[in-house]
Amino acid sequence: MSSTATGLFQRFWNLNWKLKIFVVLIAPITIFVVGLLLLDSFNYAVGERTGVISKLSQKGIACWTWEGQLAQPNFARSSAFGSGRNSPVDNTFDFSVPDPEARKQLENIPPGSSVALQYNQKLFVLDLPLPLMCRRRTQFEITGVRLAPALSPEQIPVRPPE
Repeated sequence: MSSTATGLFQRFWNLNWKLKIFVVLIAPITIFVVGLLLLDSFNYAVGERTGVISKLSQKGIACWTWEGQLAQPNFARSSAFGSGRNSPVDNTFDFSVPDPEARKQLENIPPGSSVALQYNQKLFVLDLPLPLMCRRRTQFEITGVRLAPALSPEQIPVRPPE
């Protein structure tokens, strides 16, 4: 062991017991939480989904968040979806609404109307019941809402049978 490592180790053992607890327990936890908050500030993806709002509710026990589901129109099945022809495809998009302005816009949408939701996708779900860490229960945060033109059945592309 080098003399610098020995000197650092010796200095650690000469610290007050409260400082030792801080260095061993509190500092790593603080670094972890700050790291999570930094990672949360970046978007993994930004996009827009269109469909009809099927659910919007407030969820939680110690930490209340606004969550919803968007029922997307049916789409053609390709080989990328599922393993067989009869495998189900989930057309729901689960999202969170941490922004009060976006929530007001969603609440003002007439039931059954087609909407386009702009979203930011994060790297992970952030629903720890701690201050600043109770924002969403999904990876998708809604940032904007607008009414979308409804598609008539004639406008939906149909894939010819194989």
